[in-house]
Amino acid sequence: MMTPRPERVSRHDVLSAAREIVDAQGLEQLTMRRLGTAIGADPMTAYRHFAGKAEIAAALADEFWVGLSLPSPAESADWRSYALALMRTIRTELAAHPGLIPIVSTHPITSPAALTVADEAVGALLDRGAPVDPSLGDLVNVLVMVTVASAMGEFAAPAGTESTEADAAHAEGNPAEHDDEAELLAALPHLGRVIAAGWAPSAERQFEAGVTAILHGWSFSPPSAP
Repeated sequence: MMTPRPERVSRHDVLSAAREIVDAQGLEQLTMRRLGTAIGADPMTAYRHFAGKAEIAAALADEFWVGLSLPSPAESADWRSYALALMRTIRTELAAHPGLIPIVSTHPITSPAALTVADEAVGALLDRGAPVDPSLGDLVNVLVMVTVASAMGEFAAPAGTESTEADAAHAEGNPAEHDDEAELLAALPHLGRVIAAGWAPSAERQFEAGVTAILHGWSFSPPSAP
């Protein structure tokens, strides 16, 4: 009796396993050996689909953008409201996959599938009244950069920490540490005055304020003379 041949490991299988490793342990822990163990195959199997770790990382970034569920334009009153809703969506998706944030932040959108999603988002902005202006592309890129940076600062593991340490810190927090930081800030001569006036750090509020300020302060090209 012949032994049945094992099922062929697909590109999707390799990418799914890589995403699970990155989600659980971070990009630094993604190796071809770990990937082979995760898919139950020889470590060289992944090389049938990817040239190496860098190509897998690029594919993970592409997968993030292709899988992004764009908000409905009908729920936004104008193009600025839609842009804010879009950035909130991106930030929420990054928060759900903090291990992907360093990957997404360092890989531009280049594949046809990901560019199609970007094109759909720009189309929604135009449909809601955004001007057909050369600097609209710059505005969208700036908004994405700010959003990804906000997610990096709030959700990604601090440089130099292990993934498990970062998870524990996010899950448990450290009230004493926050109290010490608040006391230190309040004791400073200038920041203390701002804190006394009512300010307190908030990553989410700062994200909202930053994106809103960019949207309402952005200067488009003046209309050309007739």
